[in-house]
Order: sequence, then structure tokens, then C-alpha cells
Amino acid sequence: MSFTLFKADVKANRFIWLLITIIYSFYAVIIVSMFDPENADTMAEMMEMMPQELLDAGGITFGSTLLTHISGFLYSMLLYLFPLIITVIVNHQLIASHVDKGSMAYLLSTSNSRTKIAVTQAMFSILSITLVFTVITIVQIIVSVSMFPGELEVGQFILLNVYAMLLYYAISGICFFASCTSNEARYSLGLGAGLPIAFIVLEMLGNTGENVSWLGNLSIFALFDPDRLFAGDTFAYIGMTVLGSIAVVLYAGGIALFKKRDLPL
Repeated sequence: MSFTLFKADVKANRFIWLLITIIYSFYAVIIVSMFDPENADTMAEMMEMMPQELLDAGGITFGSTLLTHISGFLYSMLLYLFPLIITVIVNHQLIASHVDKGSMAYLLSTSNSRTKIAVTQAMFSILSITLVFTVITIVQIIVSVSMFPGELEVGQFILLNVYAMLLYYAISGICFFASCTSNEARYSLGLGAGLPIAFIVLEMLGNTGENVSWLGNLSIFALFDPDRLFAGDTFAYIGMTVLGSIAVVLYAGGIALFKKRDLPL
């Protein structure tokens, strides 16, 4: 691993990472503060006033406990947005952007091998998404404990975030693989951003009605089901295993292909 390259990655990506993480944390705090255990029926009535199609498409649900409340709001529509922005932008800049700009030739002219460069970039990719969910988890636990002592099932909440993080390891693996195999920025963004967005569209379409529910099963997001996790369903644990396996295969495949492929001069 090249610590010099890793530090350069931190410098290049710190602004977008901090910006999105702060915005995501802000929404997390707002959602936690919206919980009112004494007026759960009122909140349910407010939710009924919103277009049901919109709620279904976004996977937004109302929960009677703080855990299900957070899960229904923050780990539905917002989960499709903020972590994805970081994932796409960071992974694009790690490999494909260097190749497209010609700076990869400079990196390879140093003592760093292709393997060392690719592994360093993969480690940064994984760490960037890990830190997002670590920060979000800590922020929500602190706010929840401060505002609603004893209401949050902390163990289950941490497990929910591990589940979401594994989902984004897999999505990040897609973006990293696209970055490793693309000579031009447009192809890296086209595949790295296009495929996850296509999964989101399929998931949203699948949620709109029983007749098209099968479309949701074509999405990687179908492997992420917090309700089944809370119910102790083995599906959630199988989903975690599959998502982790997808991430390992894509990261390893990206590194292997980057080592062997021809790069433009």
C-alpha cells in the first residue's frame, strides 16, 4: 500500500466526502428528532396524507419504535442518495480519472507497481464508505440517546448499519470495477453510476405495485430488507453474505484486470 498515494486521495476527496457526510448527518438528526413516541398515531395520519405512490416508490415506511422510525425514513429513499454520490465520485477519481488525464503514467513511473496502486485505491474506496456509515451511526446513537433515552435498540441499530454498509461495499465494488476497466471517464461514470441508478429505478418500480414487483427483485437493493432483519429472518443474513461476496469479487476482479490491461499512453 502506498501511503503517499493514500494521502493524495484524502486530499482530493475530502471536500466532497465532508460535504455529503455533513448533509447526510443533518438529515439523520432531523429524522431522529421527528420521532414522537406519545403521538405515533398522529405521525401515521400525517403519513397517510402523502401520496401513497411516492411512499411506495421510495420504500418509505412508518415505524412505531425509534428503530423502525429511523429505518423507514433514513434507510429508504435517503439511502439511495447520499452514500451513492460519495461512492460514485470517489471511485471514479481513484483509477479512471487518472487514466483519462494521463496522470496514471506518472504514478506507474514511480516505484509503485500496478498492484500496489490498485490495492491502495481499493483500500481508500472501502474506507471512505466505512467512515460514512460509522459517522452516521455514531451521530444517530448520540442524538437518540440524548433525546429519547432508552428508546433505541442500539444493538439492532448497529447491525442495521452494518447491513447498509455491506450493501454499499457491493455498490462501491461496482463503481471501483468500472473505474479499473475504463480508459475514459465517460465509460467509468456510465457504468459506475449508471448501473447503481438502474438498480434504484428497478427497486422503485418494483415497489409501486404487485404487477411489477418482480422488477424489484432484479435490483441489488432487493437484498437489503431491514424489516426482515428486525424480524430475525435468515434472508437478511443471507443478503449480507451475498453483498459481501459481491464486493470481494468485484474489488478483486478490478485489481486483477487493472494489472493486466493495456493503458493508453
